[in-house]
Amino acid sequence: LTQRATRNRSAVFAQTLVSNIEGKAPLLRRSHRDAGFMVLLAPDVPAVLLEMGFVSNPDDEARLRDPAARKRLMQAVARSIDQQFNPTFKLASR
Repeated sequence: LTQRATRNRSAVFAQTLVSNIEGKAPLLRRSHRDAGFMVLLAPDVPAVLLEMGFVSNPDDEARLRDPAARKRLMQAVARSIDQQFNPTFKLASR
């Protein structure tokens, strides 16, 4: 049950990130996916992996080098974190 709750919280946060980043950077059609990476598999710690681009892609590299573009992306990430950990967000207690 803990693992399911953790996966659900991770999925909610991932969707929040995608929603906030949309329009600030190009997104894949299927932006939110699951993966078996060790950093994402803790049974009791929600986790997401966010890739902002690839330096091997010239368009992504240009966007990552642009301070204004980085600021927009990081503001979207910060807004997502604020929404996730809003004081009205209640964590289950043991």
